[in-house]
Amino acid sequence: MNPVLIALLIPFLGTALGSAFVFFMKREMPPLVQKILLGFASGVMVAAS
Repeated sequence: MNPVLIALLIPFLGTALGSAFVFFMKREMPPLVQKILLGFASGVMVAAS
């Protein structure tokens, strides 16, 4: 398989899987879980920049 295709598929699959979990979560989540998820997401964004 082409290495460029693999390099493009890894972030795509990660994003798709992460967004798929939104559909399986309840409308209301506990505040602690929300803080953990927001902290993780912000850490990923800081690392990406």
